[in-house]
Amino acid sequence: MKFRYSKLVTTALVSAGIAQIAAADIVRGQVTDATGEAPLEGAIVRIEGLDRSTTTDRYGDYRFTNIPAGEYTLSVSYIGAAPVTETVNVVDDTQVDIQLGGDVRYLDNVLVVGSAAAQAGAINQQRASNAIISVIDSDGLGNFPDTTVADSLARVPGLSIETDQGEGRYVSIRGINTDLISASINGVRTPSPEDRRGVLLDGVPSDLLDGIEVQKSLTPDVDADSLGGVINLTTISAFDRDGRFIRAKLEGAYNEISQELSPKATLTYSDVFGDQLGVAVSLNYQDLRIESHNNEADEWAQLANGDYYLNDGYEHRWYGLNRERMGVVANFDWRLNETTDLYLRTLFNNYEDDEVRNVLQFRDLDDVADEDANGDDVVADGSQVTRFTASLPLNEMGAEVRVRREVRQIQTVALGGQSIWGDWEADYELSYAYAEEDDSDNHDATFRYEDIQDDVPENATIDFFKPERPVWSGAAILDAIYDPANYDLDSYEREFTVNEDTEFAGQFNISRDSLIGDTPVTWKAGLKVRDREKIRDVNILIYEDSSINLLNYARDSFIGNWRLGNQQPTWPDPALTRSLRNAFGPGDLDEEGSFFDSNGEDYEIDEQIYAGYVMGTFDLGALTLVPGVRIEQSKIDLRGRVVLEDDLTASVTNFSNDYTNVLPSVNAKYEFSDRLIGRAAYYAAVVRPAFGEMAPFVFINDDRDEAEIGNPNLDALEADNFDLGIEFYPTQLSVLSAGGFYKDISNAIFPATFDIGDVPGSVDLSAIPAEYLNGDDTDAGEIGEVSTFINVGSSEIYGLELNYVQDLGDLSGALQGFLVSANLTLTESDATLPDGRDVRFLKQSDMIWNVALGYDRGPWDLRVSANYRGDYLDELVDANLDRTTDDRLLVEASAKYDVNDNLQIYLEGKNLTDEPEYYYFGDERRLSQYDEFGTTVVFGARLTY
Repeated sequence: MKFRYSKLVTTALVSAGIAQIAAADIVRGQVTDATGEAPLEGAIVRIEGLDRSTTTDRYGDYRFTNIPAGEYTLSVSYIGAAPVTETVNVVDDTQVDIQLGGDVRYLDNVLVVGSAAAQAGAINQQRASNAIISVIDSDGLGNFPDTTVADSLARVPGLSIETDQGEGRYVSIRGINTDLISASINGVRTPSPEDRRGVLLDGVPSDLLDGIEVQKSLTPDVDADSLGGVINLTTISAFDRDGRFIRAKLEGAYNEISQELSPKATLTYSDVFGDQLGVAVSLNYQDLRIESHNNEADEWAQLANGDYYLNDGYEHRWYGLNRERMGVVANFDWRLNETTDLYLRTLFNNYEDDEVRNVLQFRDLDDVADEDANGDDVVADGSQVTRFTASLPLNEMGAEVRVRREVRQIQTVALGGQSIWGDWEADYELSYAYAEEDDSDNHDATFRYEDIQDDVPENATIDFFKPERPVWSGAAILDAIYDPANYDLDSYEREFTVNEDTEFAGQFNISRDSLIGDTPVTWKAGLKVRDREKIRDVNILIYEDSSINLLNYARDSFIGNWRLGNQQPTWPDPALTRSLRNAFGPGDLDEEGSFFDSNGEDYEIDEQIYAGYVMGTFDLGALTLVPGVRIEQSKIDLRGRVVLEDDLTASVTNFSNDYTNVLPSVNAKYEFSDRLIGRAAYYAAVVRPAFGEMAPFVFINDDRDEAEIGNPNLDALEADNFDLGIEFYPTQLSVLSAGGFYKDISNAIFPATFDIGDVPGSVDLSAIPAEYLNGDDTDAGEIGEVSTFINVGSSEIYGLELNYVQDLGDLSGALQGFLVSANLTLTESDATLPDGRDVRFLKQSDMIWNVALGYDRGPWDLRVSANYRGDYLDELVDANLDRTTDDRLLVEASAKYDVNDNLQIYLEGKNLTDEPEYYYFGDERRLSQYDEFGTTVVFGARLTY
């Protein structure tokens, strides 16, 4: 299909000229608080008698065109303030500025400060939008003890997070897989340094932002590459405020496990010069110390009698991390004249993760089972398996230390502007986004203790009565495994890996206000080009020297505050093993393993997306209708490698794909009254495969008779999305809303493993040399199993969202200052795998809820909140052994006190119930992973001028 963008723009502009306007007078102005210093976004401005309405933007500005000359009543509605009406005489270009609320001192860009401010700002923006959105405004970002953007988003209705070391990292909308969600910074798509499309949001501090908007129903002027919705992070602008603004924030965080103090500081400055040039700069620094305690089981299997047993390994893990974040936002706005605004928006964020991981491995636990004459798994002689225990002759242990310094950078630059002339409006932007992950300062030293039974011929017993905290017993054998002199070096790895993600984009949008009869219509059309390059370059060196004994690289003994079952040693020592980085010679290099690991994951992907759209916003009185269509053409070039481990060869593979998607949408908003609004939406979406899924790589390891391959033939996920909702605003600062959604999905992508004879035709095996597939294992070996990614048929997700926000003072004078908010999202999902098995959609939670109670009166602002995320399918294994992430409830609280008009002090608590993170295989009794992070207390001060 070919698409001519010039025709699209021409059609839109011709349509915009249908109506012949007798008069083209303009009414415009700004809505602020009573001081005139705080612009109010989301206020609804109406011209009574003409039944015309519009909403204010982030600067509080509004604009009407095509207004016949005459006298009118202008009304302004903003939740949290009494309505205001004003008589205006419209002649030519008429300016009418409106001030709302009482004469309160301006501090936080809202009518009221503190928690009430957050509620008011968010509710007004959501009410005013023509799409289905959720908002966290600038004050709301400071209302909870959040370190990262992901943590803040966990409180939005329908949103949940995936964590890493207790911090929010990825965000899910309506429980949907985080790889199917897109994110932007100031409208610029956020790149990802990983091999997935899910965006890392743990590196961006929330202090750098002015607001967050989550758009759950897409309009044609928004990129359509999201199944769940789009998260847009907005940074500060000097014109968000009138005049100079300075804020400094200094805090410390203390964690009960690490027992260390972590400092954090933020400085924000903005000013407007000559009413034309706005400069806003925000600096952020954090040095966060994290310690976590973890245990993991590799996999489970089932005996012929139905009992389950660990059939691979089990390990303790101690993590000590130092995460340093440095961020800079520098934004410049130039109001060139009354019709043209220009801007430069920049963000730079540097995230350094210094990690030490000590691991104690209990290996080859499958020795507890053996095959009988019929080939069934039974308990091996000398071993025992019960519901809660397993006893076996433990014969191999491992001790490992990984020292890693990962440096991630995210940069975005956007240069653009907006021009208005008469009924016409245009905006234009060039942008650059770059993300890099440099993992080249590290080492991983692994020591082994083998043939334990030769030294201690007895069984060791593992007790799973508390499945998340197994305990090993066996006095003599435990003494042996805790002696570092029994361990010799198995391997020493150095990694030099860099991931880069670069995107250049340009867009142009043009709109015109017109009338069709008496119906106001805003026509809009636009073009966008995105050019993205993704590079993954892995380089690994593996050394082996079994003459190196662990005793020389061990000191101290055990982790002092270890929380889990058995003791955790501090060895191998990270500092002592660092000295081995330059200790090996060429003869110690494992050439085969180094070559295989260095080449198999390398790829380069070039992705170009050309998009155009046309849409109209029809103001039909109580009904606002926004129909339109977006067309996106995708052109993808992929380069990967076929790796033959034994031959030490890697050949380049190339693949190209080109396809076009036509994506219609319609959003409708109906105002039954000032307090009751109904919404309905439909949009089509397309989500392209993750880079690591479609990269044309091929691993061939004939020792295991396995091949791991990417699948460049994957189709993009396509979905038809439907929403229906109702919103009720019963009092001055409250909202009660309910909504249902349904998503009909085609081509969902799942990982899958096949026997060679069962590989579907959609998986291309042509890159595998013929000698591995000819049925003769005497020439080069024979591939018996293929692991890859596949599209599955139809999938569906449907659910219900409920949200309630209430200023309790509106209900009773005795409750002045109290605020409550609660939201609940319930979902169901279904996908059918190629083998006919029905499963939940990957990473889809069935239930998410948030509850918060606050008190905001006088100098005090108090808040306690609870956030719940239901369990979800994390990884496919087998019908009764799929890896599942358990549900999790987090409780947090904050107390803020205004010492005076400028100084605020605060105390916050995170994870107050010491909630762990737990993963299991099919049943909660079968451990996969368990992590404890402890409770954190934050204290600090904020100074505002």
